[in-house]
Amino acid sequence: MLTRNPLVKPVRFLTCTLCFTLLAATGLTSNAMAQESSARSSLRNTAATARANWQPVRQASTKPTSTQPTSAQPVSAQTRSTAKPKNSDPSLPPAPVRSNSRMKLVDHSVYDGAPLSAAPVEMPMDGQVTFEPLHDTGYSCDAMPSGLGCSCGGGGCDGGCDAGPSCSTGSCGGCNSCCGELCGNDPWRPCLTLCLPQDGWVSFEYLAWWQDGMNLPPLITTSPSNVTQAQAGVLGSGNATSVLYGGNKVLTDPISGGRLRFGFWLDKCHQWGIGAEYFQIGQDTESFRATSGGSPILARPFFNTQLNREDSELIAFPNVVSGTGGVDVSTELIGWGVHLRHLRQCNEGCNAGLFCGCPEHFCSRTELMVGYRNLQLTEGVGISEDLVGINPANNFAIRDQFDTRNQFSGLDLGWMYRRTRGFWTFDALMRLAIGNTRQSVNINGTTRIDNGAVQQGGLLAQTSNIGSYKRDEFSVVPEFDFNVGYQLTDHLRLIGGYTFIYWSNVVRPGDQISRDLNTDLLPPPVDPISGAARPEFAFRMTDYWVQGLNFGAEYRW
Repeated sequence: MLTRNPLVKPVRFLTCTLCFTLLAATGLTSNAMAQESSARSSLRNTAATARANWQPVRQASTKPTSTQPTSAQPVSAQTRSTAKPKNSDPSLPPAPVRSNSRMKLVDHSVYDGAPLSAAPVEMPMDGQVTFEPLHDTGYSCDAMPSGLGCSCGGGGCDGGCDAGPSCSTGSCGGCNSCCGELCGNDPWRPCLTLCLPQDGWVSFEYLAWWQDGMNLPPLITTSPSNVTQAQAGVLGSGNATSVLYGGNKVLTDPISGGRLRFGFWLDKCHQWGIGAEYFQIGQDTESFRATSGGSPILARPFFNTQLNREDSELIAFPNVVSGTGGVDVSTELIGWGVHLRHLRQCNEGCNAGLFCGCPEHFCSRTELMVGYRNLQLTEGVGISEDLVGINPANNFAIRDQFDTRNQFSGLDLGWMYRRTRGFWTFDALMRLAIGNTRQSVNINGTTRIDNGAVQQGGLLAQTSNIGSYKRDEFSVVPEFDFNVGYQLTDHLRLIGGYTFIYWSNVVRPGDQISRDLNTDLLPPPVDPISGAARPEFAFRMTDYWVQGLNFGAEYRW
């Protein structure tokens, strides 16, 4: 369990207080005794003689072992008993005489809860005050911090503005391998019946991401009402034709999604772990509709290979045709993967934070990842025309559909870093997936005239490019994640951050739309056609990226 660092260490506080109290008591006692009657001077002489022969050792009994002076005592005890010590007080009562012999400690195997070492250890004398040793600091008893100092381990450090759970090394080695983790007492034990791992994690995040917009050619145009039918909706004719939809990037608005991450540790020190993740950006769509009875003018532009110039197919023109033109665009991104995590380095220390000037304890851990990663990008562009002819009187239902799918599979290598300071954590993840992208393009087009049979071919999807096309391309997928977390409880942590993913060599539907058209292919087609069959299909690749913010919570057990 994570524990909080106390603001002031109790042992240091008590020892300093006891030291000050004893010094004050000694001074008061000396002043009081100085006022006693001088009749007790002989007794004081006896005490002075005893203290002259005293040595700081315990003895086996209260009786002296010998009353004869040793060779190490140049002055006899009797001589010292008649001599008056300097500054002695005769009013004090006699004190017991201690032996000058030094005896070994026996039957004392523990002192203050600590086992005796092989080195000689002396027990305290009667009346002697022993202070608790000061740990993790260079301060002496009368120079201890008052609680306002800035030092790692001081009251002004661990109890600072962002003090939080401390890290504990335990039996996991020389560094804090459980930094930012919740270490259990036992490693994970596989079992035959359904059970949960001892230590694990699960997190869910809401995603607010942006993606690289999809390029579209001009798909629907309009012109002023005073243009001729031959120039209506035609690009580059100098008649102020404008593009209503297409000719730029679409699907650039934020897209909502979710990400789930979970896993468990294989050992109690959290050095080996297995994790998995799944994320999905909800299918985002964009639609455009334009309807006209003839005014304003609506048209679909294309390049006429028979005439070798820009041309258009009318959707609405006065006294010719009326109708509705529409475009539907969709995109969806899904990703998942599994990986093995291994602790490579951990560290502990003391430093000053960004918003708290006092140094405080921190810990960090660095991990390596290796695993498998899968991404899938599915997109589509559909173009529709519902026309009612006036001259000639025909009804048309025209459809063009361009769909793409990219499926990436590859080896995933990563580097993770976590730093914990107080209740705050900072996580960084850099990973690179290397593998293959399976590219798929599906093109289809249909035309129905006067509710008759459906014919193959629309406008930009003709028999020359309709079909399913697939191929494999080498791709790389780097990813960068940065998250900041705040520990609410031992188990629950709020997280928020930023993610960036790049994907090379993908196909997108807007790039597969060719505006070249041989009008002999328009249903019903001319047989045989003159000129080259257009539009034609060719794989057109591009790169893709997605980035955005994520907010969620992580639970550890």
